[in-house]
Amino acid sequence: MVNIFSLLSSSKSDVKSSLKSLKYYNEVSNSGLFDEEFYKNTYDDVSGDALTHYLTKGYEESKLPSLDFDPDFYLETYPDVEEEDLNPLLHYVVHGKDEGKLIQKSYCIRRKEEICETNLSFLTNYEFDEEPLVSILILNRNGIHHLKRLFNDFNEKTNYSNYEIIVVDNASEDESVNFLKSLDLPIQIIENDNNVSFSKGNNDAAKIANGEYLLLLNNDIEPTYGWLNELVGTIVNNDDVVSVGAKLIFPYYFNHKRESSYMIQHSGDIFAERMYPCCFYAVNRSDSNLDIFDSSLTRNNECISVTGAVNLIDKRIYDELGGLDEEYFYGLEDVDFCLKLHKLGYKVLFAGNSVLFHHESSTRANDESYFANDKRNYSIFLNKWGQYLSKNLLLDKLHSQKFFTEKELKITMIDEEKSANKELISDISKKFNDKSFTVELICDLENNYIGNSSDILLSFTDKYDLNNIIARKDIVKVIVSDNSLKTEGYDISVSFNEEDNDGDIPNIFIENDFASEFLEKLEKIIIDDYEF
Repeated sequence: MVNIFSLLSSSKSDVKSSLKSLKYYNEVSNSGLFDEEFYKNTYDDVSGDALTHYLTKGYEESKLPSLDFDPDFYLETYPDVEEEDLNPLLHYVVHGKDEGKLIQKSYCIRRKEEICETNLSFLTNYEFDEEPLVSILILNRNGIHHLKRLFNDFNEKTNYSNYEIIVVDNASEDESVNFLKSLDLPIQIIENDNNVSFSKGNNDAAKIANGEYLLLLNNDIEPTYGWLNELVGTIVNNDDVVSVGAKLIFPYYFNHKRESSYMIQHSGDIFAERMYPCCFYAVNRSDSNLDIFDSSLTRNNECISVTGAVNLIDKRIYDELGGLDEEYFYGLEDVDFCLKLHKLGYKVLFAGNSVLFHHESSTRANDESYFANDKRNYSIFLNKWGQYLSKNLLLDKLHSQKFFTEKELKITMIDEEKSANKELISDISKKFNDKSFTVELICDLENNYIGNSSDILLSFTDKYDLNNIIARKDIVKVIVSDNSLKTEGYDISVSFNEEDNDGDIPNIFIENDFASEFLEKLEKIIIDDYEF
């Protein structure tokens, strides 16, 4: 029923326009181009009659009436409609259809089809003498809408036949379990009475898995053709590789996250740095603005970590490491596991042509409990890996390897305004710059802000207040001393005379070239015994 009364709060001009639109309510309804169920389910701010909402308000907010009609295409193709600020669907129904005007399915449908079709040309389509069994592990809680999407044409999309599915259901109150039991797929279900963690759920599933490989798979994933074949072929055909992740793409978002639609969500991890909470967090390796089929994203790349949302793992190694660390609760257990692999010398690969859509926002909450849990997980993570990561990120930057991080080394030098070190500092700065390092000089000794990005503080004075500096906790504090300067609070000293070292802290003795000798000997200290 048309709700005319909802218009009374609008201005007179708005009411007049809305009433004119509602005159054609039945024509629009009968056109088949307005999908009431889609409209209500897509936009959570819709109340009352859906079509009334669209005709009077929704079209002005660029809401889609259905997946079969793209308003943007219609307005771009017929600019006179846009110039007159007309409702594109209403215009088509009343005028455009009889005038032979063209319409298209919505962009979200067209682009998704383009992505799926394009990826077909990049698939390896591995062939196996004998397909190893893959145990697909899925956790679920009240996620029947995810499961229906995940298992839609699941068998056809895998391009791989030897798999079993183990679903850990965490006390779902919806119809998830009944739906899973109705599927004609090789599924086992572990029915829990409570919501166990991601780590425990996968570890429990792994205990009954028969596969040579385990595949951790989120329930909010939407596969594309060939995804599993690519993952298995990648791990089988690469020595020392025991974990393989996939290229994950954000789906189309109809809400405020629309800018993220069809952008890269995951292509392997690197680490970024911050001051609070110190000092690291895993981020997607590639620029999310890169084209999905950029050449860097259509091949297999070694990386430090991949997300547990889609992760194929050698079961023998998984079992040897005791599975995922159950101290974590839905966060960082996947990064933790990959770091354990790296520490043992195993390789992790990103498989650029195993493509899946990740409906990530549907599984995350932005409430206080989520942030408290996130803080707890990071505390556990940093206690375990802080030293390891600080050391490896610094060494990575010293050699510009860009494996742990893509950030360049940054050195902040401190000196007094009028000192005798001007020429030395100038020479050091130029040589560090030649190595693509970033150099910054602070002569204002009252300036305590070093910032998030600096890795080494190189001071030529002992008058700088180290107690109040604003910097990452793992910044390496170095003082250039001739025994007349106090070294208290510094981690390493630099001397030009071996006799100047009092032995309280590690010393770097410079004989000739400050820049090269400093970096070489700093690296040795970091590798040997330095504690961040």
